Amino acid sequence: MLKERIEFLSKRKQISRKDLVEGLVTQAHFANILADRYPLPEDLAEAIASRLGVTTSYLLNASAQDEETLARAEAIFDQMSVPASVIAEDIVHALEDRDDALTVELTTALMKAVYYQQLNDASAHEYIHTSYLNFYLEKYGRPDDVDLPRPLAKALLYYKVQYYRSKLASVDVLTHATRLSELALPGSEFWLSVQNIKMEAYIQVKQYEEAKQVFDLTMRHVYDQRLFHRLSGLYVAYSGYCFAMGLVQEALSALTMAEANLVYAGNQGDLVTAIANNRIVMLTMTGGLDQAQSEIERFESLLQQEPEETQQAMKPLVSVYRCEVALARKNWGALAQSVDQLLNSATTQDQQMSATFYQSHLALAHGDREVFMERALACLPYFESVQHAMRLEPLYEGMAVVSEDLRKYKEAAMYYRKLVYLLRKK
Repeated sequence: MLKERIEFLSKRKQISRKDLVEGLVTQAHFANILADRYPLPEDLAEAIASRLGVTTSYLLNASAQDEETLARAEAIFDQMSVPASVIAEDIVHALEDRDDALTVELTTALMKAVYYQQLNDASAHEYIHTSYLNFYLEKYGRPDDVDLPRPLAKALLYYKVQYYRSKLASVDVLTHATRLSELALPGSEFWLSVQNIKMEAYIQVKQYEEAKQVFDLTMRHVYDQRLFHRLSGLYVAYSGYCFAMGLVQEALSALTMAEANLVYAGNQGDLVTAIANNRIVMLTMTGGLDQAQSEIERFESLLQQEPEETQQAMKPLVSVYRCEVALARKNWGALAQSVDQLLNSATTQDQQMSATFYQSHLALAHGDREVFMERALACLPYFESVQHAMRLEPLYEGMAVVSEDLRKYKEAAMYYRKLVYLLRKK
Protein backbone atom coordinates (compact mmCIF):
# COMPACT_ATOMS: atom_id res chain seq x y z
CA MET A 1 0.00 0.00 0.00
CA LEU A 2 3.00 2.27 0.41
CA LYS A 3 3.58 2.07 -3.34
CA GLU A 4 0.04 3.18 -4.18
CA ARG A 5 0.12 6.02 -1.69
CA ILE A 6 3.42 7.37 -2.99
CA GLU A 7 2.21 7.07 -6.57
CA PHE A 8 -0.95 9.00 -5.65
CA LEU A 9 1.01 11.74 -3.86
CA SER A 10 3.55 11.95 -6.69
CA LYS A 11 0.76 12.33 -9.24
CA ARG A 12 -0.86 15.05 -7.17
CA LYS A 13 2.48 16.87 -6.77
CA GLN A 14 3.36 16.19 -10.42
CA ILE A 15 6.76 14.87 -9.44
CA SER A 16 8.45 11.95 -11.20
CA ARG A 17 9.90 8.90 -9.45
CA LYS A 18 13.34 10.03 -10.55
CA ASP A 19 12.98 13.52 -9.07
CA LEU A 20 11.35 12.15 -5.93
CA VAL A 21 14.41 10.08 -4.94
CA GLU A 22 17.11 12.24 -6.57
CA GLY A 23 20.13 12.40 -4.22
CA LEU A 24 18.46 10.10 -1.67
CA VAL A 25 18.54 6.55 -3.04
CA THR A 26 18.80 4.77 -6.38
CA GLN A 27 15.58 4.21 -8.31
CA ALA A 28 16.26 0.46 -8.31
CA HIS A 29 16.56 0.34 -4.52
CA PHE A 30 13.47 2.48 -4.09
CA ALA A 31 11.55 0.14 -6.41
CA ASN A 32 12.52 -2.74 -4.12
CA ILE A 33 11.22 -0.78 -1.12
CA LEU A 34 7.92 -0.17 -2.84
CA ALA A 35 7.74 -3.86 -3.71
CA ASP A 36 8.09 -4.65 0.03
CA ARG A 37 11.45 -6.35 -0.50
CA TYR A 38 13.14 -3.88 1.84
CA PRO A 39 11.71 -1.74 4.64
CA LEU A 40 11.44 2.03 4.26
CA PRO A 41 14.09 3.63 6.52
CA GLU A 42 12.82 6.45 8.70
CA ASP A 43 15.38 8.98 7.45
CA LEU A 44 14.47 8.23 3.82
CA ALA A 45 10.77 8.43 4.67
CA GLU A 46 11.32 11.82 6.26
CA ALA A 47 13.12 13.19 3.19
CA ILE A 48 10.54 11.83 0.73
CA ALA A 49 7.66 13.01 2.90
CA SER A 50 9.13 16.51 2.85
CA ARG A 51 9.21 16.48 -0.95
CA LEU A 52 5.62 15.21 -1.11
CA GLY A 53 4.32 17.65 1.50
CA VAL A 54 3.13 15.07 4.03
CA THR A 55 4.21 13.83 7.45
CA THR A 56 6.74 11.04 7.86
CA SER A 57 4.18 8.83 9.59
CA TYR A 58 1.89 9.19 6.57
CA LEU A 59 4.43 7.12 4.64
CA LEU A 60 5.76 4.86 7.37
CA ASN A 61 2.27 3.72 8.43
CA ALA A 62 0.67 3.61 4.98
CA SER A 63 0.57 -0.20 4.95
CA ALA A 64 -0.47 -0.62 8.59
CA GLN A 65 -2.84 -3.52 9.11
CA ASP A 66 -2.48 -4.15 12.84
CA GLU A 67 -5.46 -5.03 15.01
CA GLU A 68 -6.14 -1.44 16.08
CA THR A 69 -6.04 -0.18 12.47
CA LEU A 70 -8.40 -2.87 11.22
CA ALA A 71 -10.77 -2.20 14.13
CA ARG A 72 -10.92 1.50 13.21
CA ALA A 73 -11.64 0.68 9.58
CA GLU A 74 -14.30 -1.84 10.61
CA ALA A 75 -15.97 0.72 12.88
CA ILE A 76 -16.16 3.23 10.02
CA PHE A 77 -17.65 0.61 7.73
CA ASP A 78 -20.27 -0.39 10.32
CA GLN A 79 -21.14 3.25 10.97
CA MET A 80 -21.59 4.11 7.28
CA SER A 81 -23.13 0.90 5.89
CA VAL A 82 -26.65 1.81 6.98
CA PRO A 83 -29.10 3.82 4.82
CA ALA A 84 -27.84 7.38 4.34
CA SER A 85 -31.14 8.76 5.62
CA VAL A 86 -30.34 7.54 9.15
CA ILE A 87 -26.77 8.88 9.21
CA ALA A 88 -26.42 12.34 10.76
CA GLU A 89 -24.55 14.72 8.46
CA ASP A 90 -22.23 15.84 11.26
CA ILE A 91 -21.08 12.24 11.72
CA VAL A 92 -19.98 12.11 8.09
CA HIS A 93 -18.19 15.46 8.32
CA ALA A 94 -16.44 14.32 11.51
CA LEU A 95 -14.74 11.43 9.68
CA GLU A 96 -11.20 12.50 8.79
CA ASP A 97 -10.42 12.32 5.09
CA ARG A 98 -6.72 11.64 5.76
CA ASP A 99 -5.32 8.84 7.89
CA ASP A 100 -1.80 7.45 8.20
CA ALA A 101 -3.16 3.96 7.42
CA LEU A 102 -4.38 3.69 3.84
CA THR A 103 -6.83 0.96 4.89
CA VAL A 104 -8.67 3.43 7.09
CA GLU A 105 -8.37 6.35 4.67
CA LEU A 106 -9.64 4.45 1.64
CA THR A 107 -12.43 2.76 3.60
CA THR A 108 -13.60 6.20 4.69
CA ALA A 109 -13.52 7.60 1.15
CA LEU A 110 -15.45 4.65 -0.31
CA MET A 111 -18.16 4.83 2.35
CA LYS A 112 -18.48 8.60 1.98
CA ALA A 113 -18.90 8.12 -1.77
CA VAL A 114 -21.74 5.66 -1.14
CA TYR A 115 -23.31 8.15 1.28
CA TYR A 116 -23.18 10.99 -1.25
CA GLN A 117 -24.56 8.74 -3.97
CA GLN A 118 -27.56 7.76 -1.83
CA LEU A 119 -28.26 11.42 -1.11
CA ASN A 120 -27.90 12.33 -4.81
CA ASP A 121 -25.25 14.87 -3.82
CA ALA A 122 -23.64 14.93 -7.26
CA SER A 123 -21.06 17.64 -6.53
CA ALA A 124 -19.70 15.97 -3.39
CA HIS A 125 -19.74 12.59 -5.13
CA GLU A 126 -17.83 13.96 -8.11
CA TYR A 127 -15.31 15.80 -5.96
CA ILE A 128 -14.34 12.80 -3.85
CA HIS A 129 -13.77 10.82 -7.05
CA THR A 130 -11.76 13.38 -8.98
CA SER A 131 -9.67 14.44 -5.99
CA TYR A 132 -9.00 10.98 -4.56
CA LEU A 133 -11.02 7.87 -5.38
CA ASN A 134 -10.49 7.60 -9.12
CA PHE A 135 -6.78 6.93 -8.62
CA TYR A 136 -7.29 4.16 -6.06
CA LEU A 137 -10.17 2.60 -7.96
CA GLU A 138 -7.76 2.06 -10.85
CA LYS A 139 -5.46 0.21 -8.45
CA TYR A 140 -7.99 -1.71 -6.37
CA GLY A 141 -11.15 -1.51 -8.49
CA ARG A 142 -11.18 -5.23 -9.24
CA PRO A 143 -11.82 -6.89 -5.84
CA ASP A 144 -11.16 -10.34 -7.31
CA ASP A 145 -7.64 -9.35 -8.34
CA VAL A 146 -6.32 -7.88 -5.09
CA ASP A 147 -5.87 -9.13 -1.55
CA LEU A 148 -7.19 -6.39 0.71
CA PRO A 149 -7.77 -6.20 4.47
CA ARG A 150 -11.25 -7.40 5.36
CA PRO A 151 -12.89 -4.03 6.19
CA LEU A 152 -11.45 -2.40 3.07
CA ALA A 153 -12.55 -5.36 0.93
CA LYS A 154 -16.08 -4.98 2.31
CA ALA A 155 -16.08 -1.24 1.66
CA LEU A 156 -14.91 -1.74 -1.92
CA LEU A 157 -17.49 -4.45 -2.61
CA TYR A 158 -20.25 -2.35 -1.03
CA TYR A 159 -19.20 0.61 -3.16
CA LYS A 160 -19.31 -1.60 -6.26
CA VAL A 161 -22.73 -2.96 -5.33
CA GLN A 162 -24.18 0.53 -4.93
CA TYR A 163 -22.47 1.75 -8.10
CA TYR A 164 -23.89 -1.07 -10.21
CA ARG A 165 -27.32 -0.69 -8.60
CA SER A 166 -27.34 2.93 -9.77
CA LYS A 167 -26.54 1.67 -13.30
CA LEU A 168 -29.20 -1.07 -13.14
CA ALA A 169 -26.44 -3.59 -13.87
CA SER A 170 -28.03 -6.45 -11.96
CA VAL A 171 -25.55 -9.16 -12.97
CA ASP A 172 -22.69 -7.13 -11.55
CA VAL A 173 -24.74 -6.29 -8.46
CA LEU A 174 -25.34 -9.98 -7.85
CA THR A 175 -21.68 -10.89 -8.37
CA HIS A 176 -20.40 -8.35 -5.86
CA ALA A 177 -23.28 -8.77 -3.40
CA THR A 178 -22.64 -12.53 -3.26
CA ARG A 179 -18.98 -11.93 -2.39
CA LEU A 180 -19.97 -9.27 0.10
CA SER A 181 -22.41 -11.56 1.89
CA GLU A 182 -19.57 -14.05 2.38
CA LEU A 183 -17.60 -11.37 4.25
CA ALA A 184 -20.56 -10.18 6.35
CA LEU A 185 -21.31 -11.74 9.72
CA PRO A 186 -24.28 -14.10 9.17
CA GLY A 187 -27.35 -12.73 10.88
CA SER A 188 -25.94 -9.25 11.34
CA GLU A 189 -27.91 -6.17 10.29
CA PHE A 190 -25.56 -5.68 7.36
CA TRP A 191 -25.87 -9.30 6.28
CA LEU A 192 -29.65 -8.89 6.24
CA SER A 193 -29.31 -5.77 4.08
CA VAL A 194 -27.13 -7.63 1.60
CA GLN A 195 -29.68 -10.46 1.48
CA ASN A 196 -32.31 -7.94 0.37
CA ILE A 197 -29.97 -6.63 -2.32
CA LYS A 198 -29.28 -10.17 -3.54
CA MET A 199 -32.98 -10.93 -3.72
CA GLU A 200 -33.63 -7.79 -5.79
CA ALA A 201 -30.75 -8.67 -8.12
CA TYR A 202 -31.92 -12.28 -8.57
CA ILE A 203 -35.35 -10.95 -9.58
CA GLN A 204 -33.82 -8.54 -12.09
CA VAL A 205 -31.80 -11.32 -13.75
CA LYS A 206 -34.88 -13.60 -13.71
CA GLN A 207 -33.40 -16.17 -11.33
CA TYR A 208 -36.67 -16.44 -9.48
CA GLU A 209 -36.04 -19.71 -7.66
CA GLU A 210 -32.85 -18.29 -6.14
CA ALA A 211 -34.72 -15.11 -5.16
CA LYS A 212 -37.37 -17.14 -3.34
CA GLN A 213 -34.66 -19.16 -1.56
CA VAL A 214 -33.01 -15.97 -0.31
CA PHE A 215 -36.39 -14.65 0.87
CA ASP A 216 -37.27 -17.86 2.73
CA LEU A 217 -33.84 -18.07 4.37
CA THR A 218 -33.92 -14.46 5.47
CA MET A 219 -37.52 -14.60 6.69
CA ARG A 220 -36.76 -17.66 8.82
CA HIS A 221 -33.82 -15.86 10.37
CA VAL A 222 -35.88 -12.73 11.04
CA TYR A 223 -38.57 -14.71 12.87
CA ASP A 224 -36.12 -16.96 14.72
CA GLN A 225 -34.20 -13.95 16.01
CA ARG A 226 -37.35 -11.80 16.40
CA LEU A 227 -35.88 -9.08 14.18
CA PHE A 228 -39.30 -7.71 13.33
CA HIS A 229 -37.90 -4.32 12.29
CA ARG A 230 -36.72 -6.12 9.14
CA LEU A 231 -40.15 -7.40 8.11
CA SER A 232 -41.28 -4.38 6.10
CA GLY A 233 -38.12 -4.34 3.99
CA LEU A 234 -38.40 -8.04 3.33
CA TYR A 235 -42.04 -7.79 2.25
CA VAL A 236 -41.14 -4.93 -0.11
CA ALA A 237 -38.50 -7.15 -1.74
CA TYR A 238 -40.95 -10.07 -1.82
CA SER A 239 -43.53 -7.91 -3.58
CA GLY A 240 -41.01 -7.42 -6.38
CA TYR A 241 -40.57 -11.20 -6.62
CA CYS A 242 -44.33 -11.79 -6.80
CA PHE A 243 -44.84 -9.11 -9.43
CA ALA A 244 -42.03 -10.49 -11.57
CA MET A 245 -43.73 -13.90 -11.40
CA GLY A 246 -47.00 -12.35 -12.59
CA LEU A 247 -48.65 -12.72 -9.18
CA VAL A 248 -50.03 -9.18 -9.04
CA GLN A 249 -52.47 -9.61 -6.17
CA GLU A 250 -49.86 -11.43 -4.08
CA ALA A 251 -47.45 -8.58 -4.80
CA LEU A 252 -49.97 -5.98 -3.63
CA SER A 253 -50.75 -8.10 -0.57
CA ALA A 254 -47.05 -8.22 0.27
CA LEU A 255 -46.98 -4.42 0.18
CA THR A 256 -49.96 -4.35 2.54
CA MET A 257 -47.97 -6.60 4.91
CA ALA A 258 -44.97 -4.30 4.55
CA GLU A 259 -47.14 -1.34 5.54
CA ALA A 260 -48.67 -3.22 8.47
CA ASN A 261 -45.22 -3.96 9.90
CA LEU A 262 -43.92 -0.40 9.60
CA VAL A 263 -44.55 0.02 13.32
CA TYR A 264 -41.43 -2.10 13.99
CA ALA A 265 -39.20 -0.35 11.45
CA GLY A 266 -36.58 2.21 12.35
CA ASN A 267 -36.28 3.82 8.90
CA GLN A 268 -39.98 4.26 8.22
CA GLY A 269 -39.49 7.16 5.80
CA ASP A 270 -37.44 5.10 3.34
CA LEU A 271 -39.82 2.18 3.55
CA VAL A 272 -42.95 4.31 3.08
CA THR A 273 -41.39 5.63 -0.13
CA ALA A 274 -40.47 2.11 -1.31
CA ILE A 275 -43.96 0.78 -0.57
CA ALA A 276 -45.63 3.67 -2.36
CA ASN A 277 -43.27 3.36 -5.32
CA ASN A 278 -43.88 -0.36 -5.78
CA ARG A 279 -47.63 -0.01 -5.42
CA ILE A 280 -47.91 2.92 -7.86
CA VAL A 281 -45.65 1.26 -10.44
CA MET A 282 -47.49 -2.08 -10.20
CA LEU A 283 -50.92 -0.50 -10.51
CA THR A 284 -49.83 1.67 -13.44
CA MET A 285 -48.25 -1.24 -15.31
CA THR A 286 -51.30 -3.48 -14.83
CA GLY A 287 -53.86 -0.87 -15.87
CA GLY A 288 -55.15 0.04 -12.41
CA LEU A 289 -54.81 3.71 -13.28
CA ASP A 290 -57.54 5.05 -10.99
CA GLN A 291 -56.00 3.20 -8.04
CA ALA A 292 -52.54 4.39 -9.08
CA GLN A 293 -53.79 7.98 -9.17
CA SER A 294 -55.27 7.56 -5.69
CA GLU A 295 -51.97 6.16 -4.40
CA ILE A 296 -50.08 9.12 -5.87
CA GLU A 297 -52.41 11.52 -4.07
CA ARG A 298 -52.07 9.52 -0.87
CA PHE A 299 -48.30 9.60 -1.16
CA GLU A 300 -48.37 13.36 -1.68
CA SER A 301 -50.50 13.82 1.44
CA LEU A 302 -47.96 11.81 3.43
CA LEU A 303 -45.17 13.98 2.09
CA GLN A 304 -46.94 17.06 3.45
CA GLN A 305 -46.01 15.83 6.91
CA GLU A 306 -42.32 15.67 6.03
CA PRO A 307 -39.73 18.50 6.21
CA GLU A 308 -39.61 20.91 3.27
CA GLU A 309 -36.27 19.46 2.15
CA THR A 310 -37.79 15.99 1.88
CA GLN A 311 -40.80 17.31 -0.02
CA GLN A 312 -38.56 19.04 -2.55
CA ALA A 313 -36.43 15.89 -2.99
CA MET A 314 -39.56 13.83 -3.70
CA LYS A 315 -41.10 16.24 -6.22
CA PRO A 316 -39.36 14.70 -9.29
CA LEU A 317 -40.47 11.21 -8.25
CA VAL A 318 -44.10 12.28 -7.90
CA SER A 319 -43.90 14.00 -11.29
CA VAL A 320 -42.64 10.78 -12.88
CA TYR A 321 -45.58 8.89 -11.35
CA ARG A 322 -48.01 11.44 -12.77
CA CYS A 323 -46.33 11.29 -16.18
CA GLU A 324 -46.64 7.52 -16.30
CA VAL A 325 -50.34 7.58 -15.46
CA ALA A 326 -51.01 10.38 -17.96
CA LEU A 327 -49.06 8.54 -20.67
CA ALA A 328 -50.97 5.31 -20.03
CA ARG A 329 -54.24 7.23 -20.33
CA LYS A 330 -53.00 9.14 -23.39
CA ASN A 331 -54.00 12.29 -21.53
CA TRP A 332 -51.61 14.58 -23.38
CA GLY A 333 -52.63 17.75 -21.55
CA ALA A 334 -51.94 16.19 -18.15
CA LEU A 335 -48.71 14.71 -19.49
CA ALA A 336 -47.48 18.08 -20.75
CA GLN A 337 -48.21 19.67 -17.37
CA SER A 338 -46.45 16.88 -15.45
CA VAL A 339 -43.44 16.99 -17.80
CA ASP A 340 -43.04 20.72 -17.10
CA GLN A 341 -43.12 19.98 -13.36
CA LEU A 342 -40.54 17.24 -13.82
CA LEU A 343 -38.22 19.48 -15.83
CA ASN A 344 -38.40 22.15 -13.12
CA SER A 345 -37.57 19.73 -10.31
CA ALA A 346 -35.31 17.07 -11.89
CA THR A 347 -32.00 16.63 -10.09
CA THR A 348 -30.61 13.40 -11.57
CA GLN A 349 -29.73 12.33 -15.09
CA ASP A 350 -32.37 9.61 -14.96
CA GLN A 351 -35.08 12.16 -14.13
CA GLN A 352 -33.89 14.51 -16.88
CA MET A 353 -33.80 11.72 -19.43
CA SER A 354 -37.26 10.57 -18.34
CA ALA A 355 -38.57 14.07 -19.01
CA THR A 356 -37.01 13.96 -22.48
CA PHE A 357 -38.63 10.55 -23.04
CA TYR A 358 -42.06 11.95 -22.18
CA GLN A 359 -41.43 14.96 -24.45
CA SER A 360 -40.80 12.55 -27.32
CA HIS A 361 -44.20 10.92 -26.73
CA LEU A 362 -45.92 14.29 -26.65
CA ALA A 363 -44.32 15.23 -29.96
CA LEU A 364 -45.32 11.92 -31.53
CA ALA A 365 -48.90 12.29 -30.28
CA HIS A 366 -49.07 15.72 -31.92
CA GLY A 367 -47.65 14.41 -35.20
CA ASP A 368 -44.37 16.33 -34.91
CA ARG A 369 -42.04 13.63 -36.21
CA GLU A 370 -38.96 15.87 -36.30
CA VAL A 371 -39.21 16.85 -32.64
CA PHE A 372 -40.01 13.26 -31.72
CA MET A 373 -36.82 11.98 -33.36
CA GLU A 374 -34.77 14.78 -31.82
CA ARG A 375 -36.05 14.02 -28.31
CA ALA A 376 -35.87 10.25 -28.80
CA LEU A 377 -32.27 10.43 -30.01
CA ALA A 378 -31.39 12.67 -27.06
CA CYS A 379 -32.48 10.11 -24.44
CA LEU A 380 -31.89 6.84 -26.32
CA PRO A 381 -28.15 6.49 -25.50
CA TYR A 382 -28.83 6.88 -21.78
CA PHE A 383 -31.60 4.27 -21.66
CA GLU A 384 -29.50 1.90 -23.76
CA SER A 385 -26.58 2.34 -21.34
CA VAL A 386 -28.75 1.36 -18.35
CA GLN A 387 -30.73 -1.23 -20.38
CA HIS A 388 -34.10 0.27 -19.40
CA ALA A 389 -36.42 -2.03 -21.35
CA MET A 390 -39.63 -0.18 -20.41
CA ARG A 391 -38.24 2.98 -22.00
CA LEU A 392 -36.46 1.33 -24.92
CA GLU A 393 -39.41 -0.67 -26.25
CA PRO A 394 -41.64 2.34 -27.10
CA LEU A 395 -38.62 4.33 -28.27
CA TYR A 396 -37.49 1.65 -30.74
CA GLU A 397 -41.04 1.10 -31.99
CA GLY A 398 -41.73 4.81 -32.47
CA MET A 399 -38.36 5.48 -34.11
CA ALA A 400 -38.82 2.54 -36.47
CA VAL A 401 -42.29 3.69 -37.56
CA VAL A 402 -41.25 7.34 -38.00
CA SER A 403 -38.09 6.35 -39.91
CA GLU A 404 -40.23 4.19 -42.18
CA ASP A 405 -42.67 7.06 -42.77
CA LEU A 406 -39.72 9.27 -43.69
CA ARG A 407 -38.50 6.56 -46.09
CA LYS A 408 -35.32 6.02 -44.08
CA TYR A 409 -35.60 2.28 -44.48
CA LYS A 410 -32.14 1.33 -43.24
CA GLU A 411 -32.71 3.22 -40.00
CA ALA A 412 -36.18 1.72 -39.67
CA ALA A 413 -34.76 -1.78 -40.10
CA MET A 414 -32.11 -1.10 -37.47
CA TYR A 415 -34.68 0.01 -34.87
CA TYR A 416 -36.93 -2.95 -35.68
CA ARG A 417 -33.97 -5.30 -35.15
CA LYS A 418 -33.24 -3.67 -31.80
CA LEU A 419 -36.89 -3.99 -30.84
CA VAL A 420 -37.00 -7.69 -31.75
CA TYR A 421 -33.81 -8.35 -29.80
CA LEU A 422 -35.25 -6.54 -26.79
CA LEU A 423 -38.50 -8.49 -26.90
CA ARG A 424 -36.64 -11.79 -27.18
CA LYS A 425 -34.76 -11.00 -23.97
CA LYS A 426 -38.00 -10.63 -22.00
